[in-house]
Amino acid sequence: KGIDREFYLLFSIFDENDSWYLNKNIEAFTGDPSKVDENDADFKESNKMHAVNGYLFGNLPGLAMCKDDKVSWHLIGLGSHYDMHGVHFQGNTIDLRGTTRDGLALFPHLSGTALMQPDRVGTFKVVCRTFDHFVGGMKHLYEVSSCRNTTRAQHQHRAMRIYYIAAEEVEWDYASNKSSEPKIYNVSSNEERPVLMSLMKEQKSLRVFRKTMGPFLGQATESLSKFRKAALISGVSCFDLGPLLHAEVGDSVLIVFKNKASRPYSVSAHGIEEVAALGKIFLSVSGEINTYRWNVPERSGPGKTDPNCITWVYYSTANFVK
Repeated sequence: KGIDREFYLLFSIFDENDSWYLNKNIEAFTGDPSKVDENDADFKESNKMHAVNGYLFGNLPGLAMCKDDKVSWHLIGLGSHYDMHGVHFQGNTIDLRGTTRDGLALFPHLSGTALMQPDRVGTFKVVCRTFDHFVGGMKHLYEVSSCRNTTRAQHQHRAMRIYYIAAEEVEWDYASNKSSEPKIYNVSSNEERPVLMSLMKEQKSLRVFRKTMGPFLGQATESLSKFRKAALISGVSCFDLGPLLHAEVGDSVLIVFKNKASRPYSVSAHGIEEVAALGKIFLSVSGEINTYRWNVPERSGPGKTDPNCITWVYYSTANFVK
């Protein structure tokens, strides 16, 4: 009742290695069936279809709706322990049992219903953000059209908040305290495992013993230090975690981003309205300074059962998996 559109999405990995028709498919679709090794790891992986309603890579038809429609998404998980899905809706938020979200966790043999009232016209993604599933094709498109001849007054944003952010590459040591290395590397028996576990509790970073290079999203430094003071950015900067940005419903946010890293990066956020040229988030190449604008509409704010403040993540879309 009161719903304009309903969609049912089944997220599941279909393993064609277990199909009754595997041998027939090999004979029909391979050049030389005698050269096919059914036990080859790559061959087995190629037969695992990361599908939504049986479709891969944007081929799922029928996900069309009108702007301001009340839409009900019924999401179903099915399969094995590999079928743990992080379903994400781009471009619009959802109401999940009174909370404002743009995605939800979906587990095997469980289901959930999310409500959406899209306020933007365009084509957006609905995907599984679990890396293997995303790369394997569990990503599709839904389209929002302007179906009614109603005109709504353009929303006037209350305030413009400006933040200055830079991306830098730093060498990160996952085990900076080397004093415990001999004890850990010499663990060779079950009797010594409690010692190892106690060391793990004292220093969680000892789980990985290597250094790596990675991007660091932090408040701008050096030539941008004067901007940092003006921006009044609050929050703590951590490895791969940028400063905390604050905004209220009705605000606009302007991000002045300097890429001090050696490869392209961008700044994109969940849950809000991104004002992007031609609907695409552009990349900032090394040494470039660009601005990104976000609007914070009513749908980005807390739901009925949310606390007074909710958090949305922002990150670079240059390569989602990496």
